[in-house]
Amino acid sequence: MVPAQASPSAATTEGSSGGLAPKPPATVEPRLAINTGHAAAASTSGAAQPQRVIPIRNLAPPKAKKKSPLVTYGVAAVVVAVLGVGGYYGYGWYIERKNSNANADAGQAGNVANVADNRSGAAKQRRGGVSQDNANNGTSDTAAGSTNADTEPLVPAVWTLDLAKAKVPSGRANGTLGGTNYVPQSARFDTVGTAQVLRLIEGQPVSPEREVLIYLHLKAGEKLGGQTLNVSQDMAGIGVPQVTKRWKANPKFAPQYKSFSSGYAMHLELGQPADGVVPGKIFLALPDLTQSVVGGSFKANIITNIVTDTVQAAPVMSTPAPATSADAAWQARYGTRRSQ
Repeated sequence: MVPAQASPSAATTEGSSGGLAPKPPATVEPRLAINTGHAAAASTSGAAQPQRVIPIRNLAPPKAKKKSPLVTYGVAAVVVAVLGVGGYYGYGWYIERKNSNANADAGQAGNVANVADNRSGAAKQRRGGVSQDNANNGTSDTAAGSTNADTEPLVPAVWTLDLAKAKVPSGRANGTLGGTNYVPQSARFDTVGTAQVLRLIEGQPVSPEREVLIYLHLKAGEKLGGQTLNVSQDMAGIGVPQVTKRWKANPKFAPQYKSFSSGYAMHLELGQPADGVVPGKIFLALPDLTQSVVGGSFKANIITNIVTDTVQAAPVMSTPAPATSADAAWQARYGTRRSQ
């Protein structure tokens, strides 16, 4: 016998009254929910559930912080101040070093020249030879050599023809001559006729590179030493010493010379001689285009019984020939004797 099928209404009634099949839930909740309240509200309102948003990190570097302009200006001011102070003291140090190097170079040049002269004299003695200067005056190279090239510094002389403004610089004599530097390496007094000639020599005495000669005429019975001379540019006459400058425009040729009997300015002091040496001081400015000048101290050897290349030999007097009739006719016509 086939059992009778239950009607749908009977099944529904049976389920609701605690049958075997449980009643399904009225709403469907997700198993994992981040925001349960938000999902419930969305299901209640009937709206669609929102999708999950994944955040994106901003990997761009952060913006650099702006520096204060006061810091920039402050750093620039400090740099400028440091450079200014460094430049001031650095320039002073550079000038001082430059001057000291110039003095050292000049002194070294003088010492090198002295050493060369001494070596030359020693070589001549070893060979048994006699220099031209020795042959003329009978003195050694040491006696007529350098007495002015010592360790004293070089202070340049300032050219002026105003004797009131002329100053004798400290240190050994130096200046300019012929448009170039002039540093006498030796000084000496040569007897030329009735004059005592003060020679301030750069180079060899026989053929100097540059030289100043001052012709001094002493009074009768006056000895060399202890004199002081002041010559202004407006002085002229017998009492004014003649001054001559000599220089070599080309080392291969003999020196040129030019003499001055007036128009120059000079202050000359001579000390007392000792052991054949006369100490002295000089300032001399010549009225030439190159403004030649020499000033400073010197020590001059006294050289006696010498004949220099500036001395002119005395003319030889010959005995006149006997007069003839032609000579008598010549003298009667012209009033003078006929030259031989």
